[in-house]
Amino acid sequence: MSLITPTTTEVSSKSPVARVRLDSLTGLRWYAALLVACFHFAYEEASTGTSLNVFRLKEVVYAGPSAVSFFFILSGFVLAWSARPRDTVTGFWRRRFARIYPSHLATFAVAVLTMVWMGKALDPRIGLVNLSLTQSWIPNRKDWWFGFNGVSWSLSCEFLFYLTFPFVVKVIRRFSTRGLWATVVLGNLCVVLAPLAASHIAKASGWDPKFMLYIFPPVRLLEFVIGIAVALLVKSGSWRGPGLTAGLALSVFAVLGPSHLLPFDYHWAADTVIPYTLTIAAAARADVRGEPSPFRNRINVYLGEASFAFYLVHEIVIFSVDHFLTTHHFTIPLTLHLGLVLSISFIGAVLLHEFVEKPGVKLLSSSRRKPRPATT
Repeated sequence: MSLITPTTTEVSSKSPVARVRLDSLTGLRWYAALLVACFHFAYEEASTGTSLNVFRLKEVVYAGPSAVSFFFILSGFVLAWSARPRDTVTGFWRRRFARIYPSHLATFAVAVLTMVWMGKALDPRIGLVNLSLTQSWIPNRKDWWFGFNGVSWSLSCEFLFYLTFPFVVKVIRRFSTRGLWATVVLGNLCVVLAPLAASHIAKASGWDPKFMLYIFPPVRLLEFVIGIAVALLVKSGSWRGPGLTAGLALSVFAVLGPSHLLPFDYHWAADTVIPYTLTIAAAARADVRGEPSPFRNRINVYLGEASFAFYLVHEIVIFSVDHFLTTHHFTIPLTLHLGLVLSISFIGAVLLHEFVEKPGVKLLSSSRRKPRPATT
């Protein structure tokens, strides 16, 4: 049977389902961002110290990079869920630019000031690819991927997602229910098996497996597409999967269990993509059905709304606090150190979210078309 049928899964934007706020997914974003932050903190501290507590924390958050996979799946899901059927391509691009670029530009500027304060060299070439969000297309150059504000490499992937979304979703909307399920199943299978293929490609091409599995935008596009297909299945009422409690249990188990047993290349996405897919679908379905969810309260929702800003500032804070403590020869307990980093990161995130992200969205997302004069 063909995977394409005439708009069988498309849901009208006036549908009650389409108007449901997915607050549980918003709340979950905070915990994914927190996992990334703790991972970066643990690995930075483990590279400079030998504290047993640091290495214990490092083991707990070992699968931290997989949270980026969660964000990529979630990005496809949310964009497909909220897509406007009559939206223009340029209108969509303008809103996505407004959503991410002002905050990226602001944190880039902070990163420059921080590097000057630390006495680090500023390479204008790395700065240019960072500002243009093209750093993740360059093979085997970790200094370019993670230059200035290192976490912005993932925005390079998101940039590709946004460019292609208006065209990809138009095709996937025509898939039958069976076609959507095939997309989800085959997409997850490809992500799970990707480390096997990467090892062979690396030998032939000389590319770093990390570049192919974690950094390279076209490879990460697959997770984004999985999210789109899952959203359309949930929207049409065709999703069949475990509930939120079971999905969360599987995700926590994958983060704490298999990621420690499988080879390192699997912990970028392969060992968590299935649980994350199930969790995102379950959280959205819980919101649609009005089922209980621990992520839907006001605090979690606000934390989730500020999670993008938190993600952008946290690594700058980690390096800045480390530099300050080292320069002044301060030694503080690990718990206090982590608490200080997270607290400053949260304050910075709130400032970025309230005074850059929100105004940027409001200013740049508004339609440039002048209203038509009233007719009689």
